[in-house]
Amino acid sequence: AAKKRQKKKAKSNPNSSGPAANKGNSSAEPLIGSEPLASKKKQLWDDSDDDGGDGESFGGADVFNESTATTATTKTTANTSTTTSSAASAETFDDDDKDDKDEDEDDDSSHSSYDSTLDDEMLANSDFTSQALDVLSTILHPVSPSSFFSDYFEKKPLHIPRNLDAASLPLLSKADVENYIRKHSLSYGVDLNVTNVVDGVRRTLDVPGAVAESSDVWSNFSSGCSVRLLCPQKYSDSVWEALSALEHVFHCMVGSNAYLTPKGAQGFAPHYDDVDVFILQQEGKKRWRVYEPESGRETLPRSLSQDYDPSALKPPVMDVVLGPGDMLYLPRGWIHQAVTTRDAGHSLHLTVSCMMGWSWCDYLEHVLPAAMREAFAAEDPTLRGGMPRGFLGYMGVQNDNDFVLKSLKDEEAAATVSPKDKETSGLRTAFRKSLKSRLDRVVKEAMKLVDYGADEMSKVFMSDRLPPCFSDAEKAMLSDNREANGEICAETLVRLARPGIARLVLEGDKAVVYHCGDNSRVYREQELSPLEFEADDAPTIEAILQCVAPMWIKVNDLPHPPAEDLDDKVGVVEALYDEGILAISQPQWIK
Repeated sequence: AAKKRQKKKAKSNPNSSGPAANKGNSSAEPLIGSEPLASKKKQLWDDSDDDGGDGESFGGADVFNESTATTATTKTTANTSTTTSSAASAETFDDDDKDDKDEDEDDDSSHSSYDSTLDDEMLANSDFTSQALDVLSTILHPVSPSSFFSDYFEKKPLHIPRNLDAASLPLLSKADVENYIRKHSLSYGVDLNVTNVVDGVRRTLDVPGAVAESSDVWSNFSSGCSVRLLCPQKYSDSVWEALSALEHVFHCMVGSNAYLTPKGAQGFAPHYDDVDVFILQQEGKKRWRVYEPESGRETLPRSLSQDYDPSALKPPVMDVVLGPGDMLYLPRGWIHQAVTTRDAGHSLHLTVSCMMGWSWCDYLEHVLPAAMREAFAAEDPTLRGGMPRGFLGYMGVQNDNDFVLKSLKDEEAAATVSPKDKETSGLRTAFRKSLKSRLDRVVKEAMKLVDYGADEMSKVFMSDRLPPCFSDAEKAMLSDNREANGEICAETLVRLARPGIARLVLEGDKAVVYHCGDNSRVYREQELSPLEFEADDAPTIEAILQCVAPMWIKVNDLPHPPAEDLDDKVGVVEALYDEGILAISQPQWIK
């Protein structure tokens, strides 16, 4: 069991493009996710099925349903429902070119690749999923989550006015912000910013590295400055709980900032973000002006914009005032600016953000470098062959004569093309064909690495996300309550404490579990410290990670090749239990 508890530091930054040991080394061992390792996994699971059952439902293990105390031999999912009420009161921005909408949605190249039907099926496997969807439903009401993902997500803004006296999802108050600043040593630039906009230009009044004195902050606030709290989830359990739930729905890191602005003031100049944001108005009123992305390059951008000159902007496509309980969703790339109204005192809103570094671009940044290394190390030496002799004599900008190709299509024009230009044009065409055939080899390798790319993205997610915000009932089944829970034995029932909080990855001859149980509420404050197991433990781990509430799986029924070794099973369970990510229950507790 001791070896099961061995922890290791991540080999490299989870945002890197692959294992550091393989970087730039054409003779490196095959990468994770390549064909040999995929075959290794298949062999492990086949061995598990031979010893543990028919291969159905976690290698043939019996899975217990908590609510019925019966067993099942197939994976079971709990039914969930989402809000389906009318969205008649929601204000949206519609493009003028609505006639093209259906055609665009059918195009595989559309920006948003979110499949709400598939995702709901994947999510509908635990009571926590229902709770998480309830949080999103509360934010979006009366628009249903499925309508939001199909019609608005990554496409266009959504404004939902509610005309309430208080926030529909009350997470923060001005008194909370005052309390955090008074009780905690918040640093400028790290925990908060103090800013305002004068003549269209943003000014930041932070003192770099200094602790923000409460008196100074509120003096600046009284003078018209906005206070931005950079990580409210660090101090607010309510914000932490909401963001943790939303991470389960969006399957990516979810963060937040809080903005407290005096009446008639503006804290930030017009800009766009590199994240999708949900603006939840908590107190007071604020006027928002929203502008379309200025070009296709600024649609769904990967970096934050510079501030815009307000006088240079086109007319806004949305000009709304948010009051308590109102919500405004903005996809990344949509320019916006906001100012507190003069008739309603201060404004406090919470900005919830998602989709940072979570695009196909980011996925390909993991897959393509790995695919190139695999292609470069292939048995076939084609990619390692030398460049064509003399190619610099006809390739490069100074040799670009592609206009010749167009001329050759016209007989009269072709007669004027010199033999030298014709020869150069032919060589350039041949070079392109040769390059394409080599790129095809890289693409072929990339298609073998689709799971590798997903695993690398999962490491980023586990590194970036919040720790689980467990309820008291969930905590009672974790290792912090070890004495009451009793010893782990063959009959003990186990499951992952929350769906999605841990990830199994095969790295070389090891099975490695990455999880967010040790994470801080502050973004990347702690380094990942995954658990390393022997490769033959992988089927056992997979069975556990896929078993979530309301299901249980008995320790003795866990698959483990090549023989049903109880000591190994208990060792794996104890290691995960010690990490605080595994829930256990003794048989007599199941009613």
